Amino acid sequence: MSIVEDILAASPAAGVRTQRRTLRRNAIRALRPGRTPAGVMVSASLAMSAWTVLAVIVGGLFGAPADPRLGRLLSLTLGDPVVRSTASAMIVVGAVLVALALIPGRPRLVAVETTDPLLVIGLTRSGLRRTLSGAARGVEGVEAAYVRIHPRRIEVTVVTRAQGTGELLRAVGTSVGDRLSGLGVQSRQDVVVRLRRARV
Repeated sequence: MSIVEDILAASPAAGVRTQRRTLRRNAIRALRPGRTPAGVMVSASLAMSAWTVLAVIVGGLFGAPADPRLGRLLSLTLGDPVVRSTASAMIVVGAVLVALALIPGRPRLVAVETTDPLLVIGLTRSGLRRTLSGAARGVEGVEAAYVRIHPRRIEVTVVTRAQGTGELLRAVGTSVGDRLSGLGVQSRQDVVVRLRRARV
């Protein structure tokens, strides 16, 4: 075979891989949480500021007496330390809000693979932990299993009284891996199995 034939022969598999990667990215992006608390705080503070300014302007137009504190506030100039410190604080708060908008949040749900590109399904982390813990407890010799989901790995800690631990660890890893692939979880997390001896 020539190089061109090799590339053409490998292209369907590469296309499927690219399609799966795109589906996984879209699912994770759809399940990523919004910045609702920060957005509510910013919109509420902007609304309160706008209403206050509007009330002062309308009151001034109709000749309402100004509050003495408001007169002091209106007499400030750009050189006053209060204005400079307030401007600095606003710049810092603005930078924090921009950072919140740019840094993606951690999804609350774990994406599950589907064949429909318009459908996104997710499992809760606690549900996935319970499911994987049940799969690990289903292995003979395991008395208890605890699962922790990290960004790069899934850590399964099993409690056992068994003596031969090598086969048990492999069996637990296989059982948890089979459950993950059976669920179709779209993650690249490695499964790490740890052993803890049961107290006698």
